[in-house]
Amino acid sequence: MKTINNLLFISVAVIFLIATSCEDYLDLKPTSSYNAAGFYSTQKDFELAINGDYAMLRSIWGYKQNFLESRGDEVQDDPITTADHVLAHRFLNDASTPLLKDLWSYYWKIIDRSNAIIDKIDNGTFTDETYRSYRKGEAYFLRGYAYWQLGNMFGGVQIINHQMSISEIMAIPRSTEEETLNQAISDLLTAADLLPEVWPKTSELGRATKFSAEGIAAKVYLYQHKFQDAKPLLENIINSGKYTMATNYADCFLDKYDNSPEHVFQVQFISGDVGLGFAYPVCSITTNVDEPTLYPYGGISGANRVSPDLIAAYEPGDKRLDFTIMQGYHIIGGGFDANSNWCIKYVQGTKPSTGNKYDYPNNLPILRYTDVKLMYAEVLNEEGYVADGEAFTILNEVRQRAGLPNLTSATLTSQSEFRSAIFHERRVEFAFEHQRWIDLKRSGNVVNVMNAFFARTDEGGGNKYHMEDFHKLYPIPQEEILLNPNLTQNPGY
Repeated sequence: MKTINNLLFISVAVIFLIATSCEDYLDLKPTSSYNAAGFYSTQKDFELAINGDYAMLRSIWGYKQNFLESRGDEVQDDPITTADHVLAHRFLNDASTPLLKDLWSYYWKIIDRSNAIIDKIDNGTFTDETYRSYRKGEAYFLRGYAYWQLGNMFGGVQIINHQMSISEIMAIPRSTEEETLNQAISDLLTAADLLPEVWPKTSELGRATKFSAEGIAAKVYLYQHKFQDAKPLLENIINSGKYTMATNYADCFLDKYDNSPEHVFQVQFISGDVGLGFAYPVCSITTNVDEPTLYPYGGISGANRVSPDLIAAYEPGDKRLDFTIMQGYHIIGGGFDANSNWCIKYVQGTKPSTGNKYDYPNNLPILRYTDVKLMYAEVLNEEGYVADGEAFTILNEVRQRAGLPNLTSATLTSQSEFRSAIFHERRVEFAFEHQRWIDLKRSGNVVNVMNAFFARTDEGGGNKYHMEDFHKLYPIPQEEILLNPNLTQNPGY
């Protein structure tokens, strides 16, 4: 459970950070040119500053990054619109796509704000020295998370780890993707050393912890196929005793279970029409929906529809299907559309109390304990296939919660077959949790999967759209390249 005080994501922190930060970081206007003299001085100053850093996650995950879910095979093509996320789905976006520019800017703002905190915190005045360590750890965590997202979306970027002048920024070359991801891991592991396992106060529930940092670092390692590096981090989380899988799948998403032991890290949202609500739940349904129990305030135009391909991936009897996907919907004025399917996993808890359809109270899971367990099963299998070993036990624990029978070595007879089963389980367990595209890329089979997907008749058939290898990365926003010659464009764009 959470309260309005949770994370102190109050508007004063947001207003201050907006006022003291540039509109776009790599438009060569560093935050330092806006900072009020002497602000970064006291323990309270740094608390406000880190809250403003967290606030950017709400800006990103409120709906913008969610729309990039459309990149993979979870979403059905929308033939009517050419919105940014539809272009991303078709691999027709380019360097001028505004959605990508927004995400680029938001992640650089996180890096900028984190740098300001890291640069100044050692000289600040703290009444409790443990909080100097914690605030610094949070800044490293958020910077590492931003580099992870920039790296997997855009490849290599400039590594800017302290506040710099325009001339200094202009002199920094673009790093490689590997260097960018390694920077993310370095920041996350530094954060893990500084952050608490559990925050001292209940009002601090939801902040990044040691295990949040280790879990995201493990995810980056898996993306790089560095399974042995990921293993001890995942073991630390599992052996900590701090986390358990939710008894029911629905409990992973209902707001009354926010910040539960299922959740290693969530983006925090609060309803009440105070500008801290979660917009994406209603962005998953169309405008003419007449399903008042789920969507009392309607939907939006251009919402992502669920692909029939994803629905077909669920096994008979899988409890996750009906909680995650609504197949067909009632239309305002009468009638039923049986051909459109919608993600409903984020709207089944408390509805906005004010009538503002963009003001849902539930948090967004970034790292669930179920994810930690499945990553660990994957690592064990990559170490070496063991018939009906611990990796099978973990996989079947997830399946049992979903109401599915156990899988055994009689059906999964090899390492490769178990690997495929893990990726399949991840697809249905984490549908619309922003895992699928990353999992497809690290599987090494994303081009084949997507082109087979585009061959489906419900995707236009006849390979109307096509993925090339270079599409694994998004283009660097053209506006940024014009401003900074060190930002060379990704091949193919």
